[in-house]
Amino acid sequence: MTKNDVISAAFRVWGQELYKTTSLAKLAEALGVSKPALYRHFQDKEALLEAMKERYYDDFAVAISPIVEEAKKNSNWQDKLLIMVQFISGYFTRHFGYFLYSLIKLHNSQEQHFFDMKPMLDRGIFLDDIHEELNANNNTAYPSALFLAGMTALFGTGMFHKQRQGINDSKMSKKRLEETWFSEQPDEEEISHFTGDLIEKVRQGLGFDMELVDALSYEELENLDLGIYDPPDPLLKAAAEAVAKKGPWDASMNMVAKQSGLSKSGLYAHFKSKEEMLSRLFLTEFDRISQYTSSHTASAETQEKQLYLAILSIAAYLHARPEILIVMHWVRIQGLELDLPVPKDLSKFFTGIKTAALFNGNRENISKWILFLLAAVLKHCNATKLKEKTVNLDYYCLRRLFRFICLGLEGLEEVP
Repeated sequence: MTKNDVISAAFRVWGQELYKTTSLAKLAEALGVSKPALYRHFQDKEALLEAMKERYYDDFAVAISPIVEEAKKNSNWQDKLLIMVQFISGYFTRHFGYFLYSLIKLHNSQEQHFFDMKPMLDRGIFLDDIHEELNANNNTAYPSALFLAGMTALFGTGMFHKQRQGINDSKMSKKRLEETWFSEQPDEEEISHFTGDLIEKVRQGLGFDMELVDALSYEELENLDLGIYDPPDPLLKAAAEAVAKKGPWDASMNMVAKQSGLSKSGLYAHFKSKEEMLSRLFLTEFDRISQYTSSHTASAETQEKQLYLAILSIAAYLHARPEILIVMHWVRIQGLELDLPVPKDLSKFFTGIKTAALFNGNRENISKWILFLLAAVLKHCNATKLKEKTVNLDYYCLRRLFRFICLGLEGLEEVP
């Protein structure tokens, strides 16, 4: 057993549980050695985690170096961005262990990209020139083209792995999932098809008509009274606040009991287990968002108006319920977890979207993509503002998001 063997096993073993734990005992068991044997290579767990980080960036820097040079030679900012997106999505499609590491470790620390800039700079990968060009053409505004394209790549790669391995098949055992995630690699034809489809999503969005999107009465829709929704259930609100603080894995029944003013035994009178509590929280809140949004989109005459009203409605709900935004953020970054599904009913207000070419014509996947981007944008843009109920939503931010969804990169060049 070499040092590299231990690092490779750590990506595989800890990745199988999405880094819920980083148990050295489980790692030793998978390697067929004693726990003390690991200390011959690493002084402690922190040293191993640091070695994993170094391996992750070393390998990524080697792979991306020629792509950076290729992108720098291209004079068009959109083509430059598409070159980077195609490489990154393909790389993390091939390297599932690294994808999980970037998803969990980096996104839990509020990073919004697959990699941090400083370690790349330390390895001689200079991205400043590319970033300057990508931030040209009015793309310095938030959300930037780079952010939206990167989040689309993250979403697409996650969906690729879930669908390819049958992760949504409830009949598939956890053991089988753990085996297939890391052992069955996609072939190059499969990767090429996926990255090509993803590039079209970034390039053209849902393929709406630009004239119709430009003609939308943005300000009029933004000034509509979106009404008042019923107050949340106090227990579920306490659960949401606990999840917002610690995440669904670490939020405990004790925390919820304390937050709600009940004893732990009193809380168990309402929920049989933490799993039941979380399931009810997610299903209830997503259903409330769905009903709230449907009531504002039902009378929309066009798919453009329907989509923008849906975005405005969800944003307004999350503006008033910031703890639910953070819950959605947890679902977003931990979306490979089997027991945290987004209910299908939440996609029903997108049924008017007529597009068959993107996302394999799957409206549920279109809805998930839109919700994923919306949660990412609001979490990143309004994290501070959402704490202040008197602060208005950033409508310019929502317009940029809407136009990217409808038109892709070209929709960001001129935003009303």
